[in-house]
Amino acid sequence: MWKLFEGLLIDTYVLQEQPMMLTGINLQLEDRVINGLLKDRYLAKYILRLPLNKYVLEVSGKWNRRNQLVIKKMLIKNIDEYIKIIGTPE
Repeated sequence: MWKLFEGLLIDTYVLQEQPMMLTGINLQLEDRVINGLLKDRYLAKYILRLPLNKYVLEVSGKWNRRNQLVIKKMLIKNIDEYIKIIGTPE
């Protein structure tokens, strides 16, 4: 079952690049911090360019055995001039 969360992007980190790029993100919700995992290389490269503690993301995905949200879809809620220049992930 897919879960939908909305939170502030507070941390990004690369777990591995080869053979499959894995990128981790932390989202601050109102009551807790969610540990997310991105497997999509395009989304991972995009999210690593974003400044921290500035953008609110809406993500959806499934939980894995390690209690990490494996993110399948992502949407930036507060689009500003920087996002308009670099574009949004599709």
